[in-house]
Amino acid sequence: MLIDRSHRPWAVFTLLLLVIATALYVAYARSWPGGPSGRTWPGMAFGVAATLLMLFAGLLSVRKRSLRWRLGSISWWLKGHLWLGTLSVPLVVYHAAFRWGGTLETLLWVALAVVIASGVIGIILQNILPRAMHLQLPEEIVPDQLAEYCRRLISVADEIVAKQCAAAAVAAAIQGTGEELTSPQTNPRDRLAGFYIHSLRPFLRSEYAADSPFANAQQSQLTFERLRDSLPADFHHVVDGLEAFCQDRRRLAQQARLHGLLHAWLRVHVPVSIALLVFTVLHIVTALYF
Repeated sequence: MLIDRSHRPWAVFTLLLLVIATALYVAYARSWPGGPSGRTWPGMAFGVAATLLMLFAGLLSVRKRSLRWRLGSISWWLKGHLWLGTLSVPLVVYHAAFRWGGTLETLLWVALAVVIASGVIGIILQNILPRAMHLQLPEEIVPDQLAEYCRRLISVADEIVAKQCAAAAVAAAIQGTGEELTSPQTNPRDRLAGFYIHSLRPFLRSEYAADSPFANAQQSQLTFERLRDSLPADFHHVVDGLEAFCQDRRRLAQQARLHGLLHAWLRVHVPVSIALLVFTVLHIVTALYF
């Protein structure tokens, strides 16, 4: 989710609510006998408000999974999740009157801190990585289409190599040298085919071989230069094409890594958010009955 001008109304609304809540807390803290506490009715009101905001933020996952639920767009829920979810933090602080509380409350604080920190990291990543991906990888591939793209890449490479080797075989036959060039060391067709089948083709598959020399740009360049030097000039355009395919596969791998990093924070944010709601329910039950 990009932070742009469309967030301005939400930011202003959230800031206004924060100012009102802060003013109410200051008045309550100064006038309440015995000082502020989570067991007073104003303290409970802050707690209820914070809990409702957390529940609202949690409804985002329900909205994403419910295509028939037309109440607000996904964008609207994302913005509400961000701004109102953030507003729940000072309300929790006002509910607790700036105290840690017992063991359960401490766990609640830790879970809240992790949720907020992971959410902030997620927002930063979502505002930085897509732009970096666009600059480095102009043609973005959807992760689900990676395997199909690699299959097409291999198919085109197979056709180019097969066509070049067949053309070379015809030329050798016309020149009467086809029977003499039988060793991969002297036959450019066999050398190109062996290089492609045994070295490059496995690298182009969807299962990325990070330990392959082709995964390193410098090693890959040196490998292709050696291959180019060992082949006749009429093979060089094929080598250039194969090197371009190799670069495409490295870019796809980089894109997959960036996509993984872009969503990795959710592996922390979502389960800890669920734990936060569980701790909140337990806190409410213990506060009411004990």
